[in-house]
Amino acid sequence: MSGYPNRARGWWITDGWKSGRNVGGYYSNETWSYSWTVSNSLRWYLETAKTGLTAKRVQSASELEIGDVIFYDFQGDGRIDHSTIVTSIVNGVPYIHAHTVNSADRHYDYTNSYAYTPNTKYYFFKIDDVFN
Repeated sequence: MSGYPNRARGWWITDGWKSGRNVGGYYSNETWSYSWTVSNSLRWYLETAKTGLTAKRVQSASELEIGDVIFYDFQGDGRIDHSTIVTSIVNGVPYIHAHTVNSADRHYDYTNSYAYTPNTKYYFFKIDDVFN
């Protein structure tokens, strides 16, 4: 992870759980970068990162492997709306997990999603295996 404490830089999260003043109580002081929590920010981070978590954009879903990332631009306006992680490959087709509506081993194309539109664009990223 890199960029801490600037939320607009890098990809990071802190472990902010601390003991509270009440017996057995806890409160969260956790913070994170925008790229950790916002799909559009993660896309731009992966597009430009030179160190830490890095990736390369590829043209086809068939180039992806387990652990790679797929971004969804449902309106086709260039702003990423959603992101998923490839969790399996079946006959060369990526399947993903997602959590907006809990999904496990879902076909990556999202055509059965309420968010899907005919304008949907996909952005495929291969996560680099070596971290700088």
